Amino acid sequence: MNSEKISVVIPCFNEERNIANNIRKILSYLEINFENFEIIAVNDGSTDKTTGELKNLQNEIPLTIIDNCENEGKGKAVRDGILKSNNEIVMFLDADLAIPIEELEKFLVEIKNGYDLAIASRLVPGGKVIQKVLWYRIIMEKAFRIIRTIIINNYKVKDTQCGFKVFKREAAMKIFPLMTIKRFAFDAEIIFIAGKCKFKIKELPITLQNPIRSHIRIIRDPLNMFFDLMKIRLNNLKGVYKIKA
Repeated sequence: MNSEKISVVIPCFNEERNIANNIRKILSYLEINFENFEIIAVNDGSTDKTTGELKNLQNEIPLTIIDNCENEGKGKAVRDGILKSNNEIVMFLDADLAIPIEELEKFLVEIKNGYDLAIASRLVPGGKVIQKVLWYRIIMEKAFRIIRTIIINNYKVKDTQCGFKVFKREAAMKIFPLMTIKRFAFDAEIIFIAGKCKFKIKELPITLQNPIRSHIRIIRDPLNMFFDLMKIRLNNLKGVYKIKA
């Protein structure tokens, strides 16, 4: 059993179908593998019954809920949860468990080996895809990687966008207060800030169960991602990411 204390942050938006069962799966894994842990669910202005499902679950298990009334974006939800966390290891993962919590062990090994961040990647050898990616997401992801590399010169990390990232607390507490991107491009901003901080990053292959449903909007979100990448570059020129000693 791991002696480290871990905080697990789960951003949630319209996840009423599976959120209770998925959090129970996470809890079961943590109870077996960790002496100390906390689970933080951040409701990102869901319009379905996600809030009720979370509150009902809170009556059964130890669960911290951050209930944001408005949908402001996954990045904002993750930031809120990370900054609310208390433990020496901090992570976030998607509520649909597209990457199962059981992948966590190999990420912790790399944190113990001296890396500040261990992040899931679809582009390093050794990964396994159980459910194929939706065709339009493949196109969007390839385009995003090209644009990201061009606009913010972020080429060392192959895949910034997987929703499974593990941090040393020191790294998380330097990165997340500097975040400005609220929606999907927030992952790229996290990695960009980590690079500015000279943090060591390890990409790891994962088992990926792509969800059939997707919250991505085919036209609006790619445009938002482009402008968010431009914002990251502008922020850098303006000194927004200046690291305090």
